[in-house]
Amino acid sequence: MASAATATVVPASVVETHLRTDLFIPDLRTRKKSSVLEELSDRLVTAKVARSPGAIIDALRRREALGSTGIGKGIAVPHVRSTLVAERALLVARSTKGVEFDSLDDRPVQLCFLIVAPPLERDPIYLRLVAEIVRSVRLARTRQKLLEAPGFAPFRDILVEAVRD
Repeated sequence: MASAATATVVPASVVETHLRTDLFIPDLRTRKKSSVLEELSDRLVTAKVARSPGAIIDALRRREALGSTGIGKGIAVPHVRSTLVAERALLVARSTKGVEFDSLDDRPVQLCFLIVAPPLERDPIYLRLVAEIVRSVRLARTRQKLLEAPGFAPFRDILVEAVRD
């Protein structure tokens, strides 16, 4: 009796399932944290993830007042829950010049991963998103590849590979 061949399917990471081309900013226009938060919030509204940029900006500023989400090594992972967010989303932005973000290591941020979600009591995917992002950008060569990626598709491929490693 012959057995059916089964293909091994690698489960998608939560980062992979949340990456969207309309939530990718290849090069931020501004270099100050407050302006960047506005730029990110505007993109969320344009992509129909959030209803009001002002409310998201306020929520992000309140979160940043608790402590900077600039985690060091040129990375920031701002995150917020809001009733004005329609869905959990991941917005990725790069800055070739760097953004002053009050990072833990005082270095400018070049890669920003904004996570937003509705205010659910328990949302393990929200925490997995944060964990996967932090783990995936731990290596300098990965961060450099992400900065040099010529567009969304290569950026996505690099990040997904780093998450899986």
